[in-house]
Amino acid sequence: MAMVAITETSYAQYSQDVIKFSTFQTGSTARIKAIGGAQTAVGGDMSSISGNPAGLGFFTKSELSITPEFNKFGASTSYLGQGSTSNSNNLNFNNASGVAYIKLNTPSGTDKESGWLSLNLGASYNRTNDFYQTINYSGTNKNNSISNYYADLANSQGVSTTNAYSLQDWAYAHNLIDNYQVQPATTPATTIYLSNVFNNHIGTGAAPNQPVNQNNNIIREGGQTEFSISGGANYSNKFYLGFGIGITSLRYNSINTFSESGTASVYSGNVGGVNTYTNSNYVSSYTQNQATTGSGFNARVGVIYKPVPAVRIGATITTPTWYTIDDDYSEGLNTQFKTGVVNNYKNGPADYPLTYNFHTPLKVSGGLAVFLGTVGFITGDVEYLDYSSTSISNADGYDSKNDLHDIKTLYRSTVNVHTGAEIKIEQLYLRGGYAVQGNPQRNFGSDLKTISGGLGYRFMNYYIDATYTNVKGTQNILPYTTSTFSPQADVSKTYDNVFMTFGLRF
Repeated sequence: MAMVAITETSYAQYSQDVIKFSTFQTGSTARIKAIGGAQTAVGGDMSSISGNPAGLGFFTKSELSITPEFNKFGASTSYLGQGSTSNSNNLNFNNASGVAYIKLNTPSGTDKESGWLSLNLGASYNRTNDFYQTINYSGTNKNNSISNYYADLANSQGVSTTNAYSLQDWAYAHNLIDNYQVQPATTPATTIYLSNVFNNHIGTGAAPNQPVNQNNNIIREGGQTEFSISGGANYSNKFYLGFGIGITSLRYNSINTFSESGTASVYSGNVGGVNTYTNSNYVSSYTQNQATTGSGFNARVGVIYKPVPAVRIGATITTPTWYTIDDDYSEGLNTQFKTGVVNNYKNGPADYPLTYNFHTPLKVSGGLAVFLGTVGFITGDVEYLDYSSTSISNADGYDSKNDLHDIKTLYRSTVNVHTGAEIKIEQLYLRGGYAVQGNPQRNFGSDLKTISGGLGYRFMNYYIDATYTNVKGTQNILPYTTSTFSPQADVSKTYDNVFMTFGLRF
């Protein structure tokens, strides 16, 4: 499971999506999750299939395991000085893995502990990202209205009164914005679009300056998965080498509804050469829906070296994941005037489908594990990714220039840290860990911090592992942007997750 901590705006912007889809984590069992996700140097765990494939060289038996999970998401949001909370729960199938142990034959009379001793093959299904979230916030905005955003769009892109196909066209038709002549010191007069809310326009009979009530409800679903196939070899119980490929898929659905109520002054005609306006209470909802699916592939190579029996040093290089994405974004605007000018307006949904390609950053991982005899071990990993190297390509008439610029300027390289330890008490295993996932955003949000702990029990050829993780981070959401004031919701997110792994060795 991974959680994204980036700034999000209310309009379609593919740079944000490709970063969201690039922050997936390595699939793992409950055991590895309990030690903070540190698996690069440990080896001998089913997580090696999708992590460091060299770890497969440590297996001396074939093995099967499955890992279901329970996720609880909670969000605490502050918007314009008003707080709110929301939460959601879901069950998922996190991991299913199998390893085939293949002992290599050695000539009779030779040392059975030297040379290539085994070549082990593994396959696994992993859930690498979880998008399930419910976020709701509201507040009283004394500074501006979302109609100021519509007016900015109208001034920069124009308005069509004959073919209402854009958001600003709809806002103009709904009487949320209007065009006004600003008479300068010299002629001719300048015509600009202004909001009909907050007395932001020019005209007599304008509504008094008063706040608007705003609410944003966001529902997100989906996740990312990877099917991995890997092989790992053991050379003299000292050097381990592995290679693997991953076939990835993603599904992401989002419904975002921004609602606003207040008072607008709507032009109602010219009486005796004087423009007249009617003050009317209104409720308006701007809805955005997104349905995204995609598939991709990657490859990885890894090594583990034991300079002495108690120390393992590991490294993995994972190529970028090359994705093909099918995205369907739609938006609609509904407005109802309740007093004065009584009218209902509805436009949309208008669909904007797009198929495009992108690739995630290259990932380089290094790890160290120190074993304390048969008592247990301590381990740590460091991962490096440069999110500014993420790339998105042109497709279907879409020009990726602006999104590429945003990726280069808004995102950065990060370092992820995973640490953990395991202690063995007869057949019982005690585990704990801590991890930090670096925030790819330059100026917003925070790193994700994970505290984990778990238990394991071995009996005969079976094992059961249970793990609890607590993940915390922050996100900043801009429901809309204007040239003067852009309101911001500060979201504190918490994931409480439980994982159970059931395994069999044979």
